[in-house]
Amino acid sequence: MPSPQTWNEKTKTSRLFWGIAIGLLLLAAGYSWQSFKPEAVPTRLYPAGDGSLAAWTPYGGHWTSIDHVIYSTHERQDRGAKLVTGSERWTNYTLSTDMRFDGDFGDLGVVVRSRDEAVGLDAYNGYYVGVRMDGGGGSLMVGRSNYGWSEARPVPVPGGVHPGAWLRLTVVAYGCDIAASVQNMSTLQTAWIAFHERSCLKSGRIGLRSVDNNGVWRNISLRSASREDYLALEQHAGSIEQPVVLNGPPWWTPWHVGMLFVGVLATALLIQFAYFRAARWKSDTIIQERERMAHEIHDTMAQSFAGVGYQIQGIRSSVVRGDQLDRQHIADQLAVAYQLIRRCHQEASGTIAMLGLSSASEQRGLLETLRETADRIGGDKIKTHTALEGHATTISLSLADALLHIGQEAIANAVGHGNPSMLTIKLRYEEDAVELSVSDDGQGFEMSPHTTGLGIMGMQKRARNVAAVLEILSVPGEGTEIRVRAECRIQRLPARILSWLRELLWNGRGSV
Repeated sequence: MPSPQTWNEKTKTSRLFWGIAIGLLLLAAGYSWQSFKPEAVPTRLYPAGDGSLAAWTPYGGHWTSIDHVIYSTHERQDRGAKLVTGSERWTNYTLSTDMRFDGDFGDLGVVVRSRDEAVGLDAYNGYYVGVRMDGGGGSLMVGRSNYGWSEARPVPVPGGVHPGAWLRLTVVAYGCDIAASVQNMSTLQTAWIAFHERSCLKSGRIGLRSVDNNGVWRNISLRSASREDYLALEQHAGSIEQPVVLNGPPWWTPWHVGMLFVGVLATALLIQFAYFRAARWKSDTIIQERERMAHEIHDTMAQSFAGVGYQIQGIRSSVVRGDQLDRQHIADQLAVAYQLIRRCHQEASGTIAMLGLSSASEQRGLLETLRETADRIGGDKIKTHTALEGHATTISLSLADALLHIGQEAIANAVGHGNPSMLTIKLRYEEDAVELSVSDDGQGFEMSPHTTGLGIMGMQKRARNVAAVLEILSVPGEGTEIRVRAECRIQRLPARILSWLRELLWNGRGSV
């Protein structure tokens, strides 16, 4: 049986692993909640008053700011240049800007709900709303970039798009809906487009983007948006497009890698904890079964051997005192001892063969069985008195088994160690409890760790298994009383489950 110190060390190790796993999970959950918590969208103009681009991050191309106007120039290798700012937690907002083409080919526009940006044509996860110019014509377009590209059906811009002409682009992103309009500030001709995606990005940064063209942006403004702002643009659109997103975002982003690491670590700790717990359950089950077998064999054999010893001790005492004993008397006493040995052998064989099954004697009544045990061990030299108090009620099989074995062990100990002349066995039933007491008028003993043998330890363990209270009252020279008291109500399943969980968490063992 593990020592208390070893058991405490195992319990501390188990709680440490469990605490680390729970802490990591709570940390990951808190970080996820903080990362996805919506953030208020500030109402402001871009760039800053001093014309600086300090708040912006470029991804490709060459970006400059002069007198609050942002210019973009690109080389052949910088297709899809981006300039982004803001927070990934910005949700619903309206972004507007005036923009101008400095060439006669390519795309120019803004990025909304952007994240995971990198240098490259479609190297970001978000939405792009812009104007595409091709030989004097032009169209308003919206699409989803997810390290791949998918776009809605473009809408022609009335009057076309020409280099040097200022266009006012307004984009409203609300929920999974995006609506946009572009107006030629010279002719006031306007085009509208609406876009919806079921599995959408609901938050992200804003940015500027150019493809195969040099562009200019000014009067960039951002403010929070409402559903009404979206509907004000959507009502002018001919239809609502729902493009198919072809590719997913890159899983190797810092956020995904970090979450993957935390998830793998937490999973590994949980698996390790589960493995240690299963190993401990297996070990505890084996140990408990060994203890039970030891107590079963001890309870069965010790009682009979105590009777044998008592009979032989009686013969020895008579011989020492010089009593006149005839052969027939000695033969009778030896026959009793022989019968006890034979019965001990039968009981031991039955216990080994059918270990774990309840004894049939339990069905004949607890008091009757205990009286038979006392008569068998003590013979006619010890008087046995039994008493039943209260109205007998049905008790569980496990409780009856525990009371029976505790009573038999108490009788065996009294006969084997106390040299009594009287045994009193009392069984008292109360409304919701049952109490068994076995008392003798023998020599008694002083309770100490040295006097706690396997028999007493067995009684204590059986009492704990049925949530009973065991008392051993003994005074040297005045006898001993063994008293055990337990609740006799059958515990309901929810209470059993709760008790098992409490024992599992605090003691690391338990079974329903």
